[in-house]
Order: sequence, then C-alpha cells, then structure tokens
Amino acid sequence: MLKVSVGQHDGWIGEGQISYGGPGAAARARLAAEVVAGRLALSGPTSTDIRYDLIGVDALHGGASRPVGEPYEVRLRVAARVSTEADAWRVAREVESLYTNGPAGGGGASTTVKPVLAMRSTLVPRSSVAWRVDYETV
Repeated sequence: MLKVSVGQHDGWIGEGQISYGGPGAAARARLAAEVVAGRLALSGPTSTDIRYDLIGVDALHGGASRPVGEPYEVRLRVAARVSTEADAWRVAREVESLYTNGPAGGGGASTTVKPVLAMRSTLVPRSSVAWRVDYETV
C-alpha cells in the first residue's frame, strides 16, 4: 500500500471586515458583532465554525488577551466556514451591511469569499499507481 494525500473541496469561507475609530471604537465594534450574529441567527447560514474578532484587541489570543487601555481604532472581522458559496456571500454581506444597519462610524468594509481545500490522506494499492518519469532539458 502507498500513502497519498488528496486535495478535495471542503466548503467555503465567507469573511467581512469593517473598521471603527474614535472614542468607544471597541464598544461599537462589539455591538456590530452582536448585530451580525443576531442577523445570521435569524436568516443566515448554519455554521459551527464562525469567528468574531476585533483586530487589534483579541484576534490572536481571544479571551486570553489583556488589552491595556481603550483602543482608538479597531477592525471587526467576521469569518465563517459554510457549505455553499451563497452562504459564504451571506456572511460577507452582513458585515458590509453594517454601513447602514450597524453602529455609527463604521468604514472601510471589505468582503472575501474563497473555497476551502482540505487535504485527506489515504492508502491505495501499489498496483494502482502507474510510475512515470518526465525529463525535460532547458
């Protein structure tokens, strides 16, 4: 038997980001995350893998972060792993909609949707593998 690693499609990542600046920036970004979470709970995709990060506050270490003082600017990032491209766009657009349906002062929103490529390892019979060597000179 030979071990092979095979790439396969494994869902989608939908991501949206928006910045908040000035006094109360972190509080407004947290409120924006709650707004997105509530809207996705009502009509959004089902995802067990969703993150709400405040870049500059807790994006790297989550709840273990110990910020010193109140940040003057922060960027909310919402990212979810979902099964369809349409659901990924739903997540991204909910963040973008914070321009008009979220806390005041949000700006610089961006959205990204990308496929997830997962690597799976498995065994195949050695007899199923055709050996070939290609040699090219330059």
